[in-house]
Amino acid sequence: MRLDKSKAALIAVFALVIVCAGSFFAVRSFNSRVKPKAAVTVTSMAPIEVSDPTEAPTDATLPTFETAEPLDTVPLSQAPDDAESDRFTTFPISTTESTTSFTLPTEDTTAYVPPAAPDTTADESQAQETIKRAAVFSDGFLGYQFNKEGNYYFTTSDPWQRNFGFNVLYDLGAPFVNFYYDTVRCKFRYQNKDWLIQFWKGQYGLVFLGAEIGVYTKPLDRDQAHYDAAADEDMLYMSMSFYRKGVERASRDYDKYWWCTAFVPGTLDSFRDRSELSMKSRITLKTAEMRDLFCASLEKNGFKKDKDFSVSGKDVYFSWG
Repeated sequence: MRLDKSKAALIAVFALVIVCAGSFFAVRSFNSRVKPKAAVTVTSMAPIEVSDPTEAPTDATLPTFETAEPLDTVPLSQAPDDAESDRFTTFPISTTESTTSFTLPTEDTTAYVPPAAPDTTADESQAQETIKRAAVFSDGFLGYQFNKEGNYYFTTSDPWQRNFGFNVLYDLGAPFVNFYYDTVRCKFRYQNKDWLIQFWKGQYGLVFLGAEIGVYTKPLDRDQAHYDAAADEDMLYMSMSFYRKGVERASRDYDKYWWCTAFVPGTLDSFRDRSELSMKSRITLKTAEMRDLFCASLEKNGFKKDKDFSVSGKDVYFSWG
């Protein structure tokens, strides 16, 4: 079922108000019940082994590593075949060297926790319990469900958000509802449609960290830069893993999606710095031609083949962070 635009807009505004209110009361609830513990200072540590994510240390026990400078802010492209990058961040940042693909440490690394930083293990644990009990996130309401085995939230295959597609105004308005993320838009023209494959990672509201991959299309004769959520026949097979400070927090199985998402309770050390987050994905394109068009768009966004992404058949393996 598809809603007309006026009804869809009203539902979207109403849903955003509910999400913001839910986030506010959830954060106030667990912050009021948890007292900060003593700070811990770490001078050095051995490489992190994450062969089994279930045994990996929690976020709170990890030191903060020195990371690459944030991604460049560049003009948004308006056409699918232009040569400009379509990388976007919700905060203005300096023009510095682009980040490389995410890898785990291979050498001993000197790191530290700021002297005044509290132990946040109890905070995050309490956040998880608070959110699990919150009715607004239960039973698939608002299109979200909870994966008990992986301990993360995700969107269903046909949520209400599918009615609204994608418009760049959504990203521009994100900070007003406490969404702080980085995003990359890959645009190309294939089989008489304009395609958009978009990636996000960052802070969602006041209690969630997460990552997303979205697939969108629009007809060639549509002048407005508004994309529709991919129809069933245009959905793509993909998988995604989401990391914080090198530790896997959520993983979506290889399956057919138009919107592949994962959200976990947590808060960035700084909303302005999303470098502690990373994601890895595998996307299977329909044909070799479509694969090449997608790869060309990744390169327009500053990513390097065999460094940030690789190709195998119709599959593209992409690391970001």
